[in-house]
Amino acid sequence: MAFKQRLLQKQVQKMIMSMKMQQSMQILQLPIVEINQLIAEEMAINPVLEDAAVSTSKEATDSEAIRSEETQGAETQAVDDSLNDMPRIRDEKDIKIETEWLDNDNVWFSDFFDKSKVSNSIEKHNFQETLITKSSTLPEKLIRQYRLAHIDSDDIEVAEQIIGNIAENGYLTASIDEIVASNGFSAELVQRVLEKVQSLEPAGIAARDLKECLILQLKRLGKEDSNEAIIIKNFLNELAAKKYSLISKELKLSLTQVKKYALNISNLDPKPCRNYAAGALCIVPDVILEKTPNSYEIIINAKNLPQLSISQVYKKILKDKNCPEEAMKFIKEKLKNAESLISGLSQRNQTLERVTKCIISYQGEFIEKGIFDLKPLTLKEVAEKLEVHPSTISRTVANKYIQTPYGTFALKNFFSQAIVSLSGTLSNQKIKATLEELIKTEQGDKPYSDQQIENILKSKDMNISRRTVTKYRNALKIPPAHLRRK
Repeated sequence: MAFKQRLLQKQVQKMIMSMKMQQSMQILQLPIVEINQLIAEEMAINPVLEDAAVSTSKEATDSEAIRSEETQGAETQAVDDSLNDMPRIRDEKDIKIETEWLDNDNVWFSDFFDKSKVSNSIEKHNFQETLITKSSTLPEKLIRQYRLAHIDSDDIEVAEQIIGNIAENGYLTASIDEIVASNGFSAELVQRVLEKVQSLEPAGIAARDLKECLILQLKRLGKEDSNEAIIIKNFLNELAAKKYSLISKELKLSLTQVKKYALNISNLDPKPCRNYAAGALCIVPDVILEKTPNSYEIIINAKNLPQLSISQVYKKILKDKNCPEEAMKFIKEKLKNAESLISGLSQRNQTLERVTKCIISYQGEFIEKGIFDLKPLTLKEVAEKLEVHPSTISRTVANKYIQTPYGTFALKNFFSQAIVSLSGTLSNQKIKATLEELIKTEQGDKPYSDQQIENILKSKDMNISRRTVTKYRNALKIPPAHLRRK
């Protein structure tokens, strides 16, 4: 068969996001603390941006100074006329000074003209201080690792969702089905990305239970098919109870060998992220919910953020025909960046308010009464109601908190998978909370088996299988009945 080269025309549909769209998506995902940091960094390198409150205060001060001079010079009309001309003269002087400064100061045209150079310059300048004061959270470290390991990967959004559901001890708190249901990804894609996340450091990260955590660590050591792995997969409960004789008999190994393998297993870390845990977390709510006589009022927390505006001085410089071409180019670029940032922040606040309002309309009872009144709600349902993509909802609620009269909650806590029961659909979080409360109140010498828990939950109109009970119990890190017996 002969191969031939030929030109073909092919029409395809492809979404290409502009830089402005990408920036808006990034801003949407940031919590208020990082928004404050972003604004501070941008104001440090963009002279076109200014704090409207500070600018207004300065103008008021200038006006007071002018009025004072007018009072002192009110004796003659000539002084009055000169004072009336002062604002115009002051503006002209400002423009001239700024133009000369931009024209002569090479800093702006060498380093600050290139934003990447600015970031590198700032990072280098504050390197020692950064080492001392700045600490990354576990999710940030994992995302950074993932981007480095999979630099050309287009599934970063899936990885972010998985990493966002990893607890401080390193375990994945959501099942693949829950991530699929909440975000609309395919199960195959989530499973494939999960395996990539599980290849990150530390070994054992993103495991769904203790067994998988230990197996992942053995796999990293090249011992996934070892006797230690066999013991973990089939006799983990017996190993915890130190029933070495039983394991020896079942695997036809000597007691000495079993104890040796048990020692090797004990060297693995059941909590791989204990040394990665971040320090005390100071939560700053992105949304404040205030109760009114008839409903709730949603307030986007922006009281500590600068009120960004565009400098009027630089707008006037653009109209100055004597402004150097290089300075004109620089100002236009900075003006574009400033407008993009202000627009992105405005869109973030609007989207956050809309999403929060939608969530509160569903989960008002949960806020007032607690976890047992949490209704099933997925990202897809909110997205359909607001007519946006589920990924927009995911970015909106990521790492954000809401302060209510009844406590402060992570926005993602308002979402949960629906479980069909005799009384209708229930939140899986409600079932987990009920299961946890049930085990807390059991008798120490007669702990409930998973089958007994299933029967009790069914009596409460929570129709779930024993297998689901076991899955939820493991997700809550609660050992089986024979290990809970006192």
